[in-house]
This record gives sequence, structure tokens and C-alpha cells, in this order.
Amino acid sequence: MARVFLLNPPHPEGKGFTREGRCTQEAGVWGTQWPPVSLATTAAALERDGHRLKVADCPAAGMDRKRLAGALAAFRPDFVFWTTGTPTLTYDLNLSTLVKQAAPRSVTGVFGTHVTALPEAALRHPWIDLVIRREPEETIREVCQKEGRGLEGIAGLSFRHGRGGEIRHNPDRPLIEAEDIPAPAWHHLDLYPYRLPLRGYPFLIVAPIRGCPYRCSFCTAPLYYGRGLRKRPVGQVVDEMAEDMRRFHVRDFFIWADTFTADKAYVAGFCREVIERGLRIQWACNSRVDTVDRETLSLMKAAGLWMISFGLESGSAHVLEQAEKGITLEQSRRAVCMAHDLGIKTSGHFILGLPGETEASMKATLALALALPLDIAQFYAAAPFPGTRLYELASRRGWLRGGGLYGQDHAGMELPSLPGQKVDRFRRHAYRRFYGRPAAILRLLKLSRLGAARGVLQQVARFLGWATKARS
Repeated sequence: MARVFLLNPPHPEGKGFTREGRCTQEAGVWGTQWPPVSLATTAAALERDGHRLKVADCPAAGMDRKRLAGALAAFRPDFVFWTTGTPTLTYDLNLSTLVKQAAPRSVTGVFGTHVTALPEAALRHPWIDLVIRREPEETIREVCQKEGRGLEGIAGLSFRHGRGGEIRHNPDRPLIEAEDIPAPAWHHLDLYPYRLPLRGYPFLIVAPIRGCPYRCSFCTAPLYYGRGLRKRPVGQVVDEMAEDMRRFHVRDFFIWADTFTADKAYVAGFCREVIERGLRIQWACNSRVDTVDRETLSLMKAAGLWMISFGLESGSAHVLEQAEKGITLEQSRRAVCMAHDLGIKTSGHFILGLPGETEASMKATLALALALPLDIAQFYAAAPFPGTRLYELASRRGWLRGGGLYGQDHAGMELPSLPGQKVDRFRRHAYRRFYGRPAAILRLLKLSRLGAARGVLQQVARFLGWATKARS
């Protein structure tokens, strides 16, 4: 059996950073370090075959390059696989030099949405041997079963072949059947660092659904998990949560699904199972404003839902149409107000700088955020991630900005109607306006754990200080 090292790399500046499917972002004031579900499910898949494993979430564990090199040398892995993200891609790929120096016998492989879309960019690095495209579990499992031999027959893999180093792309791997998606092997990780923002409670991720059927032009979700909904059996999911409660003493969960409410019947079945088993849990999830109604939200709350996040994106109908979001402003208002009226905390996600954006439409987006009863608002800059239709459009029209390392904390495009610098400046203004209101601060204090008020106020002060600074 092989020795396999799975890792989320350190951040170039030592910060918290999540690299998980479509979510590649720095852990900021309102953000958190997400438990690395892909590493944990891959570990679970490899456990079936008896491999010896080490899993390291370097940002969560405070593991810098030096400590990582020591851990690699001590473990002496046969294989090392790590996650990558667009904002830190150069750093992530250059990590291969450290890996080969610390573990020269190892076969190296990377995965994530960026390298799925552009595997050649990763394989130009001489110390990266393999690119695992799309969801990683079964492809990595097969690579380890064959111990690096016979790569030609492994679906979902890109690699260099022969002495000439010709890059080959094997056919895509069929997506894992819903009932075969493994539960995360969390016991390979120190779970202490994973805490809910503001509340500070320990939490874990549970992923009942993979895939997203919607066509938002800016989103990489279908690139990783596909478009079709794969719904794990409800009993299997609730069994997993009950085991996590027993084994890891958690009662807070984040439902990891791009749109958990895409299938209302499935959501209802999940909620009824939780209620019938008497699980005393709290959970949050992502949703779309056109996939909820009062009956569904009421049932979700009864099953433990305390916060729901909506991708609202824009206060401009034109921008929403250009992004193929498929929602209306009235649906946004209705969904947020309905959840608020039921006593469910709400989080709204907005994107500034999408095609069709103007200064007037950004002001409309901020006005919408201020008018809605949102407890939390996140304002992102539009990022043309490789593999999305937005990236294809921006490439054709010459809008790309910043050398390709796009993130949602700065504008990645220069639109004809709106320079990127104005997007960045307005994003800071939006945060300052939203969180500078006494009502917004009061909502944050109500969200926080009893006794944490001083810490929340300090966070608000730091955050507003950041938002006030001018960006070069």
C-alpha cells in the first residue's frame, strides 16, 4: 500500500485561505477557514484501500513552508496531492519544488477548478507530474492503486508522457454516483481551528448534494461537480451528521451545496429525517431566491436552520440578465424578507463589476443591500475565473486585468463602461456604508456568542478601517 500526503498549501503571506471547489478565498473578518471537505472525502476513499495517509490543512494548522517540508520529509510519501486556487495559483504550483526536495521519490498531483480548466499551465512546472481534473476522489484513488503506472487508462487525468514530455489529457471521469460519495474522514485533521464566524462554535461541513444546474456566467461550480444534481440518500447524510456529533462533539454544520434548495422535495425529506431523529443541531446553507417558499423555509427552521445565504449578485436587472443569473429583483426582496420574518438570519452576496455594470448599477446594488433586512452582506469583485463563460467573454473582448491571478477581493476586468479601479473603490465604499450603520452593528452583536461583543466591535472597527483605506 502507498503512503499518501494530502494538503491545502500555506498562504503566500501566512493568512488563512480556503481552496475548495468554487470557493477559493482568504479567511477575512467575516470569512472563516472552511474544513477541507475534498481532502477529507479523498482520504475516506483512500482508506478503503488501506493506504497510509497524512492530511494537512496548512492555513488552519499554522503550518508554513518550513514545517510542511519537515512533515513531508518525515512521512516519506509515495504520492503528494494538493489543492489549488486561482488567486494563489503561482504560489500553489511553485510549491512543487519544495515537495520534490522534501520527498524526492513522490509522485505529485494538483487539483481544483483552475487546473481543471487549464491543466497545461500546471504541467509546465517540471515537478508537477499529474493534474486531477474535476472532483478528485476516484481519480486519485485509481492513481494510487496503480502506483503511478499505466496512467494512460486513468480517466480524469492529465500528465506528461514519455521522454518528450508530451502533455496528454485522458477522457473525463464519470462523476461519482450519489450513493457512493464518501463521508469525509475528518479524523485525519485537527478540527479545533474550524469555528463559525462571530459565534466561535466548532462546526463541520456536510455535503448532501453535488452539482449545480444553473447557468450563472461567473461560476466555476459546474466545472468541479457537474451540472446535474447528485443527491445522496437522506438517511446516509443524517447518519453522517449523527456520527459527527458523537465522535467530534459538534452540533453546528454548514450544508456544502452550491444551491441546497434546488430540489425542495429533497430538502423536505432531509428536514423531516432530522426532526424525526431528534437531532439537536444548527446549520446554515446556500440558496437561490427563486428556490424557496414559506413552507420550505419554515420546515428548514424547524430542522435547525439558523442562517441562509442568498446569491443576490446585483441590484440591476440588466446586470443580472447579462450574467444569466435567472432571478428578478422582486424575487430577491421576497426571499430575504420571508426568511427574516421567520426569524432566520440572512446573508446576501453581491458581485460588483460584472458585464453591463456602471457606476449607477453599483449604486443600485448598494441601495438594495441597504434596503433589505440582511444580517451580513458580502461584496465581491467580479472575477473571470478560467472555465467560466465570463472568462471566455473577457478573453475575447480584451477585458482581462491583473495577469490571470483573479480573486474576488479586487477587480479582474477592465470593462468598457467601468474601470477596475472604480470597482475596487466602490467595493470598499459599499462595505463602509453597510457595516457603518448602527442597525448593522446591532445585528452582528445579536449574531455573536454571548460575551463576544467586545471582539465583534473590534472586528467592525478593523474592518471599517480597511474599507476606508485607499487602494493603490
